Amino acid sequence: MPSVLDLLAGPVCLGFGVLFTLQAARRLRSERRYGRQPPPREVLSGRELLWEGLAMALLGTVNMLGRPWTLLAIPAVVVLVAIGLRIFLRLIRDRSRRAS
Repeated sequence: MPSVLDLLAGPVCLGFGVLFTLQAARRLRSERRYGRQPPPREVLSGRELLWEGLAMALLGTVNMLGRPWTLLAIPAVVVLVAIGLRIFLRLIRDRSRRAS
């Protein structure tokens, strides 16, 4: 019998994934329109936000589908870890630039 957390985690992850994907589409459109990179104060670019949204949506979908689909969560987790590592390295690089 699924717990309350299992019942809530799927739709919440799916909802966040859809919101991130819609925000990413808007940001990609504005980046393309102005032909520029995201401002330095924004941690995520449009592409990274799109990948994060799709990964979150995949995690939510896998959680709602149940046990036989659990292996589909592996690519989503890999994408989330890669984006987190990329952001971490970017923040370290920006701090070292400011320090020098």
